Amino acid sequence: MSAKSSAEQRRVWQTFVLLSEAVRREVGRDLADGSGLSEADFTVLAELAHAPEGALRSTRCAQALDWESGRLSHQLRRLEQRGLITRARGAAGDGRAAVVAITDSGRDAYRRALGPHLRSAQYWFLDGIEPDRLAEFGLTLAALLRHVHERAALRDPDKGESTP
Repeated sequence: MSAKSSAEQRRVWQTFVLLSEAVRREVGRDLADGSGLSEADFTVLAELAHAPEGALRSTRCAQALDWESGRLSHQLRRLEQRGLITRARGAAGDGRAAVVAITDSGRDAYRRALGPHLRSAQYWFLDGIEPDRLAEFGLTLAALLRHVHERAALRDPDKGESTP
């Protein structure tokens, strides 16, 4: 926040921070209680479940999730130990590429968690938005996301996105 920020801007920012933390905490708690998956587990499994043939290069997965490679590596190790993903070397003739693939068990865990996850998001977030304001709110969120992506691209043109 710059010194030029208005009191209203500061209140809006603080409300956003508190809201995002509360919703993520509650949805994450529901996800763990209902499926045994953490939010990070679910996020990785979702990315792989929607990937062609259920597999991605680990670098591509990290980019898609906007995660540092170290964070992804630790998460993949935990998922692999539970039999939810596999990691292997080599794809399309490139033996150096690390490839991550969702297993049948991982796909089943993701599918079992999807409905409860969406119901939790509905309960903790979407039910709090008045139906006649939903479309406007969606447009506002999309505009804010575009703004962040545009600013991030200016910060790091090679990456296209960046975090402070």
